[in-house]
Amino acid sequence: MRQYKDVLKVILFLGFIHCGFVSSRVTATLYVLHNGQPAWTVGCILSLYAFLPALLAVHAGKWIDKIGTRIPIIAAVLMIGGACLIPIFFSIGTFGLWPLLLMSTLAGTGFLFAQIAGQGLIGCLSTVKNRATAFTFQAMAFSVSASIGPLISGYLIDHGSYTWAFGTAFGLAAIGGSIFLGFSPFLPNYVSPRRKGASQQEGVFALLKIPRVRNVLIGSGLVSMAWDLQQFMIPVYGTEIGLDAVAIGWLLSTFSVCTFAVRLFMPFLSRVFREWQIIIAVILISGCIFMFFPFIKSLPILFIFCGILGMSLGASQPNVLSLLHQVSPAGRVGEAIGLRSMFTNGSHTVFPLLFGVGGTVIGAATAFWSLGAVMLGGGAYLRKVRKHPELNEPEEIKV
Repeated sequence: MRQYKDVLKVILFLGFIHCGFVSSRVTATLYVLHNGQPAWTVGCILSLYAFLPALLAVHAGKWIDKIGTRIPIIAAVLMIGGACLIPIFFSIGTFGLWPLLLMSTLAGTGFLFAQIAGQGLIGCLSTVKNRATAFTFQAMAFSVSASIGPLISGYLIDHGSYTWAFGTAFGLAAIGGSIFLGFSPFLPNYVSPRRKGASQQEGVFALLKIPRVRNVLIGSGLVSMAWDLQQFMIPVYGTEIGLDAVAIGWLLSTFSVCTFAVRLFMPFLSRVFREWQIIIAVILISGCIFMFFPFIKSLPILFIFCGILGMSLGASQPNVLSLLHQVSPAGRVGEAIGLRSMFTNGSHTVFPLLFGVGGTVIGAATAFWSLGAVMLGGGAYLRKVRKHPELNEPEEIKV
């Protein structure tokens, strides 16, 4: 029972940190657009949220294994909170874009530390039988925080100011930090002890030689690309068709609410469908949504599309993490999570830039159609390779 309470405390901490992080990102996006910057500038800002995390993910995981979780989490809170204060004291009108560039870099790197350490704690505090459920609850918490964050930003911007929005993001991060400091003495610090006799020459990219790990990471990458597109292009597309900040915030929140709703039913869906069936369905449905999205101008229909997209992508994360734990070699789950984080943040870095250039040069529609085609092709590929026996019956690999 104590383990369940500790897991819920870690999830609560991650929820507040994530809410502050998401709020800062949405506020920064609308702040740049409000000041007349083009779509490619927004892409640069969002890319910097993931640039350093993409480079540091594997090293961050090893660092956390070495020194424990407390110092990285405290550093994460300070980085995210400090990042949210930068635009308040250094406005874009006076200092240009560099404060926002610094803010996005600090916030993204800080969240990387919090996420890896927090997921490590969840994995350590849970068991083989309830680990998937624990990660589902974590995903649900992220859905709630991702729903609240854009709404807070939208209302504070329209009825207050950008200063209030950034200040509230700082407050959310501070609350998360306070929660962690309150219960951290009762949590294990080291969550991933090294195996005795493990070879120090094993490279993390050797994991990609394992077919089951490689294909899980491909599926995770496709889902991450879809998540990036909706986060970036919905504000851009909404602004393009004349929606205000509240309407855009509601669209993003509808997506997040639906990710939460579908995760409520994941225990039941998991009894009927296997992980790979759910992941492939997610990828194919998302591809179809993106192909039709540019034809929609009606706000009610946009809500429906964002809801369907949220339900499909929301089902992915618990299944990806569950599969990754199943197929990773014993003692190397942390490295696998770090590798996944590296690819995920690499996607967050590259694709907003591509979507920004595409949205500026050839229009938002082309960005939607291009990724829709990639998603449909990727889903077809994974549907074919999952028929391999290794992918049908994933087991823990012993080394």
